[in-house]
Amino acid sequence: MDCQAEKTESQPESVGKSLEIFLDGPYGAPSSHIFQAEHAILIAAGIGVTPFASILQSIMHRYLASQISCPSCNFKWCEELTQSTIMNLKKVDFFWINRDQQCFEWFVQLLSQLEIEQAESGVMERFLDMHMYITSALQKTDMKAVGLQLALDLLHEKEKRDLITGLKTRTNAGRPNWNKIFQIIADQKKGKVTVFYCGPSALARLLKVKCDEFGCTFRKEIF
Repeated sequence: MDCQAEKTESQPESVGKSLEIFLDGPYGAPSSHIFQAEHAILIAAGIGVTPFASILQSIMHRYLASQISCPSCNFKWCEELTQSTIMNLKKVDFFWINRDQQCFEWFVQLLSQLEIEQAESGVMERFLDMHMYITSALQKTDMKAVGLQLALDLLHEKEKRDLITGLKTRTNAGRPNWNKIFQIIADQKKGKVTVFYCGPSALARLLKVKCDEFGCTFRKEIF
């Protein structure tokens, strides 16, 4: 047997044959499913708010795109948030948990813009609720915090602005009471609840337990 024949016989049988390849994906981020939800709960802890910033902007842009403009005076209004605008969404609750006041600053401009749109329309105000929590503040049940909480409440009542963030939305002291929050959400009956979360794993485990308890879908954002 010559060298050429030996080389040919030693080649693998698979050479020259077609290969069957399987591809799976792509997979979008969990928050990309928000417009397929009915009642979306967005929960961010600290810098975990980053992926939700674009979501809130998208909600606002979809709302602005649905506005009707008067041809005579250019006055704009929105009669309702249509199915084509927000797909399945009936309600959105946005929770942002921070340790101190400085953490709120970089995102306040967008939140303030959302509040303005809500106030002008009266439609989004029933559609989007914002809930702010500052964990470094003492709980209202702590007697040392009673005076401070009273002052904050009086200022908010008078100025219609929150002292910590400058928003109309009142900032809550301490950590959220998730049992109470999930019960309120369940009582609203705005459709199937989907929780979108981005933040520390410890809180993710707690929220997953609450979602299982109240029959909600839980999606965790990796950031």
